[in-house]
Amino acid sequence: MSLTPPRFQSMNAVIEAECPVCSSQMIAPTAIPACGHKFCFTCLKGVCMNGMGCPMCRGPIDTSIFSLPSQVLDLKMDVPLSPVVVQDKYKPIEKRDTSPSETPAPSAVNLDASLLDDNLPEEKMYWLYRGKNQGWWRFDPRHERDIDKAYNDDEDHCEVTICGRTYVIDFNEQCQYPKGVPTQRREVKRVSSADFDTMGVKGLAGVFVPTS
Repeated sequence: MSLTPPRFQSMNAVIEAECPVCSSQMIAPTAIPACGHKFCFTCLKGVCMNGMGCPMCRGPIDTSIFSLPSQVLDLKMDVPLSPVVVQDKYKPIEKRDTSPSETPAPSAVNLDASLLDDNLPEEKMYWLYRGKNQGWWRFDPRHERDIDKAYNDDEDHCEVTICGRTYVIDFNEQCQYPKGVPTQRREVKRVSSADFDTMGVKGLAGVFVPTS
């Protein structure tokens, strides 16, 4: 039986779920075999590609963990909270005495306005890139969010940093390439949830996700 108070158990769980590199909830958590420290897959790969050791202890990183990585993940996962925030459920709720005259009247609801298309949630869209060996892969949800914002802002292109390297997403040409190397192109595509389900997406941010 754990002697740690529930409050601190919850805090410890949050700390363990947060990537020390990006300070966000980990996406595709990947552990270094030698020391066991965990990071987002893309964060750890970027560190390794820059010739660095474990960001926590400076220990060695076995590069074999980046070869054909596979994890059970939700291919349609949302963007994790950044940084991870936990509501302090132990904080007392302040109460204030109010007389009947001080009780606020309920606000009116415009039922017609609630039926307008502008008030309906926008359909979730996904950004995919074509892998080296064909097949489609989903961008990291955080990169996807930044790409879609630039797209909706009618930008011609945007830049994202993936594994420590800057890539250009060209919306007109529907491709991505390393900044300064436009000849190394990969096709990109923006798809709806329904289209996503028909494209046989292989993985998320470079991590293969088994479909069965």
